Amino acid sequence: MFQISRRADYAVRIMIELGMQAEGMFLSARHISAKTAVPKAFLHKITADLVRAGLIETQTGPYGGLSLQKPCSEINLLHVIEAIEGPVCLNICLIRPQECNRDRFCPAHDVWGKLQLMIVNELQAKTLADLVAEAKRLQMTPRVARIGIPYLEVQPASGVVSGGQS
Repeated sequence: MFQISRRADYAVRIMIELGMQAEGMFLSARHISAKTAVPKAFLHKITADLVRAGLIETQTGPYGGLSLQKPCSEINLLHVIEAIEGPVCLNICLIRPQECNRDRFCPAHDVWGKLQLMIVNELQAKTLADLVAEAKRLQMTPRVARIGIPYLEVQPASGVVSGGQS
């Protein structure tokens, strides 16, 4: 199953919470942990990666905490995911040519490449500003009240994925 890691999910939650604040405002780790349900032990490790990637900054002192280092419109989901996970790569053959001696005749190679490109393009297209706007909209109209949102359903016996409506 293709799935983002818990660390990546937590990083996105943290970034959205920071994006909901006024530019330049610092939030305490305690506040972020409480608002995002990210355990404090994970929060410190994840924020260290986000700092290294230049996405957030930290400040010590009574008015310190965490803040975005760039405007929400300049941060996309690919930045966040790669800060935590490294480059998006569905199969090693896509990042290291000749890693697999089947590259030249593997019928799945092009499929993996196209799928990876689609994922990267989607992650690049969705900015933190988009997610913050959606978070604010969801505060007004929670998802449970919405109808007709597509979801994916996995059939356990066959592993087949099909679309559906909620």
